[in-house]
Amino acid sequence: MPRLRRKPDRIVGPDGRRRLTRNEKVGVASLVSLVGVAAVGVIAGILLDRLLDFDDALDAGGEWDEGGGVFTRWD
Repeated sequence: MPRLRRKPDRIVGPDGRRRLTRNEKVGVASLVSLVGVAAVGVIAGILLDRLLDFDDALDAGGEWDEGGGVFTRWD
């Protein structure tokens, strides 16, 4: 005997508008969470880029091509 399929329940509020189901609420909340985490990551990246000058942090002093070879970097 085949199972009868039910239509999904639709909850209608007193104002006549359809309310979100539990699954729809979870989906919206997870989407909002992902967008929020992405926004925080972008903002943190921009702040780090503005506050830190990575060219100076990676430069240990001297140039690689001063003319005398790599050993002159440490003199």
